[in-house]
Amino acid sequence: METFENTELLEPLLLYKNRLKDAFHSNSEEYFDELTKKGEVNVELNQDYCKKYYKELEIINQLNKKKGGKNFLRVLSWIGLFGFIALAIVMIMMAVKKSISMGLGIGLGVGGIVLAALCIVAIIKLTKSVNNLKQIIAQHEEVSKKHLDAAYQTMEKLNSLYEWNMGADIFTKTTPLIQMDQVFSPEKLQYLKEKYGYSEYSGGDISSVYVQSGSILGNPFVFEKNYCQVMGQHQYSGTLVITYQVLVRDSNGRSHYETRTQTLVAYYTAPEPQYYLDTWLIYGNEAAPRLKYSRYPTDINTMSENQIKRYVKNFDAKLDKMVAKDLKKNPGESTFTRLHNEEFEALFNALDRNNETEFRLLFTPLGQKNMINLLKGKDIGFGDDFIFKKREKLNYIKTSHMQGSDSLDRNPDSFVHFDYKVARENFINYADKYLKDVYFDLAPVISIPLYQQHKSIDYIYEKGFNRKTTNAEVESAANSFGAKIFQHPATRSAGVILKSYFNKKVDDNSDLCTIRAYSFEGIDRVAYVPTMGGDGKMHNVPVHWVEYLPVQKDTPFIVSDTNSNRQEYQHDYSSGKFDSIINKFGNSSAILYKKRLMSFIPKK
Repeated sequence: METFENTELLEPLLLYKNRLKDAFHSNSEEYFDELTKKGEVNVELNQDYCKKYYKELEIINQLNKKKGGKNFLRVLSWIGLFGFIALAIVMIMMAVKKSISMGLGIGLGVGGIVLAALCIVAIIKLTKSVNNLKQIIAQHEEVSKKHLDAAYQTMEKLNSLYEWNMGADIFTKTTPLIQMDQVFSPEKLQYLKEKYGYSEYSGGDISSVYVQSGSILGNPFVFEKNYCQVMGQHQYSGTLVITYQVLVRDSNGRSHYETRTQTLVAYYTAPEPQYYLDTWLIYGNEAAPRLKYSRYPTDINTMSENQIKRYVKNFDAKLDKMVAKDLKKNPGESTFTRLHNEEFEALFNALDRNNETEFRLLFTPLGQKNMINLLKGKDIGFGDDFIFKKREKLNYIKTSHMQGSDSLDRNPDSFVHFDYKVARENFINYADKYLKDVYFDLAPVISIPLYQQHKSIDYIYEKGFNRKTTNAEVESAANSFGAKIFQHPATRSAGVILKSYFNKKVDDNSDLCTIRAYSFEGIDRVAYVPTMGGDGKMHNVPVHWVEYLPVQKDTPFIVSDTNSNRQEYQHDYSSGKFDSIINKFGNSSAILYKKRLMSFIPKK
């Protein structure tokens, strides 16, 4: 198992390129091989069943094509049957009416009947052939299902071993200086709060979908994947058809009235709740504890090296003007002092910094070099795709590549497969993507040497906690149930925000919480929008719109920390280990396991 030393963190882009990428890939293969051993997979037998299954699929596919061709011919035969019958009838009737000669009409009519008879014969034969093919296909489908079931059976134990935190486990084993936690615990939460000023968001417009905490040399971080709601604007439209008379002159100069019709279109804009996913990394470090700044992505990912040079040159000229203007406005009191590294100033672009001394402590020449390499390294990582905000002891990172990614919260069921080779390939591809996504979220803070030289002192807790879970983990569990089970019955909004509120600890491992579902009911309204018509008059065009009003519903929720992996949990659940907490409250819904936590909605 490959690992790396603390000093290698000082150049994170080279670390990823030269060692970490390959080491992680190798450890991912080793991890899956260990799962294979635990899962007791007979790979040779599995592949034999898969080979037979795929062969049957190929046969079924060819038979379906053949059946499709015969069905097509049968349709043509039916068309021909009706066409020839119609032809015979028409020819005979024309002969009777003497529109054509009797001999010609009778001849063509008889010919049509003969051809219709041939179509009937073809239909009978084709129908028999199609039915026969259906029976053969059904037989092959039955055989293929047996092979598929047998293949699944060889993978059954392996499929039960997949976990939520597999990527995190491999990450920690490969990079022991970067630790990933099994759950975001109350201890870690309190640590972030008391030492770094972290705070949980309690508003009803953000809900945790997934949370992953960890640490770099003891300095804590947490990935927050949240489901967010904002009030946007929706434009509704309505129409009204009007008619009116217009006096016109014809080509002879005579006047007359014409009736004209016009469809008037009107628009009405009203507030509407909108929902989106938002992923941030929050990292705590006591270095430069008073410093604040913000930087946002530039467009350098789309630029060539020469274009970047021109960008830096233009930025440098603007920066000179800004500094001169600042000195003129505040002579002798300017708080901004530019660095000598023009490229860093242009690419990092954190001009709102409030403490020049601490900014220079973070961004030493090595720190500047690391950050420039990271920002320009789109061929290795993602280049400049991140927001980086520092607020005293907390650092906030938001990358474009992590938005919409399922690397953090890939459901273990997505790895379940009947074909061992496919399952292995899917897992390794996921693991490689996990490393790249997560590492390059952490890369901006890893690029700062002072952060890696500042090792956090372990925090000592003098007393226990009155709860076993954090609100973020509880909300993540509740969101896995789906919003419908929690939402207010009058909900009409596209989304629902689930917030967790702790009630009490009900045993050593379980918490009773309240899930409050924030959503909106919709009331149909009609706005009449004055609109000018072609008749020169104003008309009130009706526009139907929806007024959204907030509603909420509270649901009790039990969450227990099982302190076990998925397979251990399934064994413990079957053996009745959790019967006491389940029987105490009674569950009115399915029981869900996610990231060591068992949760359900109690009846009592």
